[in-house]
Amino acid sequence: MNTQVEDLTPKARRTRSTLLAAARTELGHRGIAGANVMAVCERAGVGRTSFYNYFEDADALVSVVARETMLELKERFDHLHQDLPRGRGRLKACLRMILDLAVEDPETILLLESLSASVPEIIELLEAEIAEELSAFTNSREEDLTVLGQFLALTILAVARQLAKCRLPKHDIDQHVEFMMRVCS
Repeated sequence: MNTQVEDLTPKARRTRSTLLAAARTELGHRGIAGANVMAVCERAGVGRTSFYNYFEDADALVSVVARETMLELKERFDHLHQDLPRGRGRLKACLRMILDLAVEDPETILLLESLSASVPEIIELLEAEIAEELSAFTNSREEDLTVLGQFLALTILAVARQLAKCRLPKHDIDQHVEFMMRVCS
């Protein structure tokens, strides 16, 4: 569909938003390979024909969901960063924010984890945020910072997924963050 979101009627915007919310849930629970147009339409309560008024195909829907999810995550990082100087404290706050999000909004974490397997920009965003903070307080080589950033990004997503699925107690969040911070020393 070539129509811009701002050109849609209020009802059409609500329908599109409902489809996106359903897609977020489907993608979070089933992954990109398991989610399909029929499942999204069924969850949204929208006819399949209507789906194509808003998205060309499932790939276009995934692209929009991934882009919006990345923007939301970046906004969370930026909001968190505005009052903290770059470095160890900010990295710790970032890690804590992601784990808190797993408890507060498990659907978003499941979606992030699912998208990160197929949309490299998701994991790259996490790695970049982490690497920036690491570079402010470690004297490691750039290659080491890259590997450590990758390790922490994958670790934080794995721990967050376990929290989102209630497989880890939420009262242990501080311990998980502290352990990850020790890896940075």
